[in-house]
Amino acid sequence: MDNKNYDDANAGKADFEWAYNRLDPRSYFQALSPLDYTIPERAAPVFRRVFDAYSTVRRKDDLTVLDIGCSYGINAAVLKYGCKMDELRDRYGNLDEADAAPHDVLRADQSLFASRKPRQDIHVIGIDRAQCAASYAFWAGLLDDAIPENFEEHDPSPHAASALAKCDFVISTGVVGYVTERTFERIIACQPGDGMPWVASFVLRMFDYGPVARALESSGYGTEKLAGRYFFQRRFRDGEEQGHVEHLLHEKGLETDGLESEGHYLAEFYLSRPKDDIARAPLSQIVPRNPQIT
Repeated sequence: MDNKNYDDANAGKADFEWAYNRLDPRSYFQALSPLDYTIPERAAPVFRRVFDAYSTVRRKDDLTVLDIGCSYGINAAVLKYGCKMDELRDRYGNLDEADAAPHDVLRADQSLFASRKPRQDIHVIGIDRAQCAASYAFWAGLLDDAIPENFEEHDPSPHAASALAKCDFVISTGVVGYVTERTFERIIACQPGDGMPWVASFVLRMFDYGPVARALESSGYGTEKLAGRYFFQRRFRDGEEQGHVEHLLHEKGLETDGLESEGHYLAEFYLSRPKDDIARAPLSQIVPRNPQIT
């Protein structure tokens, strides 16, 4: 699927661009919460299993995780601090913008996350072209470093390149389709050559992971798909959005009965790794295949 096809596919999706780069997360959650946006929490058990497998294979306990499309640090909140999506929805959904300024929300978040004990074995670096969102996540204490850059259009800055070189993992929960293989290629190009990171991606079924997998393959990677497992991302906004997605999937020869026909986006999980690591710990041994929809 090339850029034009990504653009055509996204043309039928609800547009929440207005909420992605505000001074604090309230608009983001107020826009997505009514649609039961839950993929960070549903992805977390899979990420944790894969992190454990990496630690075993590479014999390394402290992991640096690069989150592509980090927005306001939601994956970090779930993975490092054990937050639930309901907790975050309630927190930001109940803070009216007329009652608290963005700096008040930031101070409250700084206090909240400073009072909690995060996992000490996971360090999260976030990348997002939404500069306000990524910066907020850093100053709130969710991210250990923030890279507010667009790797689709530009090579990483010296600071970004230095941070990327330290990564053990690259994760994403829905960013493929908004970014292409170019972003992944630029990330991998910053690696020192030994101990290449694992790339763990949740990808909506309407998008093709093939271009990313092929780009990684040129750097010695292989890609496995978690067959038979689907992960709930969010509900469709309306019948028009659902019809658009089902049409795209049917054009790809994919069935939607019992899946998207039930009214929600579904993602699949892909794990790309150096081929020696795949041989040591196949994905089928890391993550169970059932139940069908999570």
